[in-house]
Amino acid sequence: MNNRYIRAALFLGTVGFLSLVWTNTPSAQTKATWQERWEKALAEAKKEGKVVVMAPPGDLIRDAMTQGFKKAYPDISMEYSGARGGELATRVKAERDAGIYSVDIVISGTSTANSYFKPMKALDPIEPAFILPEVMDLKYWRDSRLEFSDRSTRYTLVFATQNPPPLIFNPAQVKAEEVDELNELLDPKWKGKIAVQDPIPSGTGQGGFRWLWHVLGPEKAKDFYRKMHAQAGAIDRDQRRQIEWVAQGKYPLHLSPGTIMFQLSKRGLKFGVVSELKDYGSYLSAGFAGAMLVNKAPHPNAAKVFLNWLLTREGQTAWSNAMGYVSRRLDVPTDHIPSYWIPKPKVKYWPSYYEEDSTLTPEQEKFLKEIFGR
Repeated sequence: MNNRYIRAALFLGTVGFLSLVWTNTPSAQTKATWQERWEKALAEAKKEGKVVVMAPPGDLIRDAMTQGFKKAYPDISMEYSGARGGELATRVKAERDAGIYSVDIVISGTSTANSYFKPMKALDPIEPAFILPEVMDLKYWRDSRLEFSDRSTRYTLVFATQNPPPLIFNPAQVKAEEVDELNELLDPKWKGKIAVQDPIPSGTGQGGFRWLWHVLGPEKAKDFYRKMHAQAGAIDRDQRRQIEWVAQGKYPLHLSPGTIMFQLSKRGLKFGVVSELKDYGSYLSAGFAGAMLVNKAPHPNAAKVFLNWLLTREGQTAWSNAMGYVSRRLDVPTDHIPSYWIPKPKVKYWPSYYEEDSTLTPEQEKFLKEIFGR
């Protein structure tokens, strides 16, 4: 073959190859790909008609989610069930044991996710459901990454955090400086006057216990909780009731208050807050901000649409306004959040939401059941 023809053939082959490579690069295909995926998911979601979400209790967060989502996507209704994490898990397990699959999305604490939903094998990987560039572009997220609780970084997305106050008090009965160190809570004058969030089930009570175990060490933590059990006037699992007790003055102190305190404060309940202890500080929690995609979901496309909306600036702002959490999105304002819930710059907090720290060890569980078991 003539060399000229050979060179021409090689040139055309190279051009064709480069054209093929270019058209398959993310920059060339991203726009078309996400738009096609989004339009398909949206069309199928409208056919499904609704999304079933299990999430935190409280009217404020229920209204923020249902009304916000309805405004964005009026053709897709939301069925919202609010309850404490352990209650959500119990319901889902009972349904699945009976062959019922009614839930699409769960938003709960990471201890619930790792103690209940993951062992139940009830979750699908969540990241493949993300479609919108506003959700997937890491420049919008703190530390330029998505945060996950589980070791595999697949199932439980942590989309917001908070600095949980270790204690609230009735300001008419207690001064903050009387109870801003851990051992001050063991003063005999407080005997019978402290409501303690039960640390056995997943939730803020258990989170506070795991934090103290971490900062005190096992033996000192055990000693403190033995003494606190004897000191307590009430050990309860109802977050709302305990916070109301403090506001009413029935119990002037409450150890490990639940995250519903923000919603109750917006409803007018008054109480003082110890944002961190002078001697041991505080920790970082995901609270109820662990998003999970349930497998065998009855409305899989509506679930995708809701998840993507939740993780946009609009969805995260609605969540933060109702719950008082600090979104991991960098473009969500924090001026509405109480200062005691915002992590302080340059302060190192123990992150309680990673899988290895979000559940009880066998030693911890055995001890708690011995002391607090019913």
